[in-house]
Amino acid sequence: MMLFTNEHGTGRSDADNRQLSAVVRASSSDRTRGPRTGIAARVWIGSLLLLVEPLGLSGAGPRFEETEVFVGGQDNINTYRIPSVVCTRSGTVLVFCEGRRDSDVDGSPTHLVLKRSMGNAGPWNEAQAQAPVSVARMRDRNITWQAIQILLPSKSGEAYMNPVPIIDASDGAIYLLVNYYPQPYRDVPAHIWLMKSKDEGATWSSPTDISPGAGLKELGPGIGIQMQNGRLVAPTYDGVIFSDDHGKTWKSGGKASDIYNETQVVELTDGSLMLNARRGGLRAVLLSRDGGQTWGEPRNDLTLTEPGSWLGCQASLIRYTRKKNGVSRNRLLFSNPADPNYRFDMTVRISYDEGKTWPVAKLIKQGTAAYSCLTAFPDGTIGLVYETGNNYGDTAEYYSKISFARFNLEWLTGGQDWLTGP
Repeated sequence: MMLFTNEHGTGRSDADNRQLSAVVRASSSDRTRGPRTGIAARVWIGSLLLLVEPLGLSGAGPRFEETEVFVGGQDNINTYRIPSVVCTRSGTVLVFCEGRRDSDVDGSPTHLVLKRSMGNAGPWNEAQAQAPVSVARMRDRNITWQAIQILLPSKSGEAYMNPVPIIDASDGAIYLLVNYYPQPYRDVPAHIWLMKSKDEGATWSSPTDISPGAGLKELGPGIGIQMQNGRLVAPTYDGVIFSDDHGKTWKSGGKASDIYNETQVVELTDGSLMLNARRGGLRAVLLSRDGGQTWGEPRNDLTLTEPGSWLGCQASLIRYTRKKNGVSRNRLLFSNPADPNYRFDMTVRISYDEGKTWPVAKLIKQGTAAYSCLTAFPDGTIGLVYETGNNYGDTAEYYSKISFARFNLEWLTGGQDWLTGP
């Protein structure tokens, strides 16, 4: 009944686990007997891969691996923060973040940086080990990262912040939105720059300022989405901005009431948008039934706890599967540091009813954890990039590195849910 563990099978006390317990409700239609092999067919909607008529589980049994993507002090950059991730239809994973050159301070001289991992479209090959012993890394089964790319260097002390990528399913183009802050830095709505890549992040267009149409906004941070009708949508602190012409022009949606901090957005199966916002203590949720033009009143989600300190923390929200696309269940994924007091305990949750309830919770990392972003691979496995660090007694490093975890649905649910086919 309880599903709140970490990858090592250790962590909280029984009392803590009872408090954070989650019941997994997996329908029999999503399970089969016998071998679980094969790769799910897929459909791309914006930045996210949606599984279609799956041919089998994306891996043989529970799978988990983790690698470090950015480490503070490497590549002559002091601190890496505010990660974002997308995965393309060919399996190229792109992790963006802020490269804070001299310190970890918001708005200090900040590059916009990227690392890519290629060749991840096939099935996730399982390491051959019969016991919990060390298994050698192999390129054909482990994530491997290319060298850092500095997409926008801070030449005069300016800060490029809050990256938000969106993949256009019509042609695979990646649109990257970022806030531009000149010095002296002020934490206020800012100009939005847009870059485009037609080759999965190998090269990028020169940035253009879309603020004349979209307005001055603070972006996400995290990812944007493409709606079923083709609209590109990027979350902002007070709602969304959108494009109906494949990124050529951008407009601002309506302002959400009582929301003045970081958000993520997802399209529900009925075509409405759900905005999930940082507010401190509990996440706030708002709905728009007109593509972001207007928003309903916010409500607190009593399950989605977040730290009370720092007035909460950024979180990630994505659509993982959509029932009408051939999968037997709707699934949303959510990640954040779930500790109610501090930025601890990176946790991933699943909703099977469009965000009304979150019956599954899995502890990814006990201890320090902060900003995060989720994605899906072509084989149906899940990727999570997140800020973390080390604990030394009473000292905690919150932002010493950015790590990338990859796992499958069976691992996430403790074997209670997986992708299957006929």
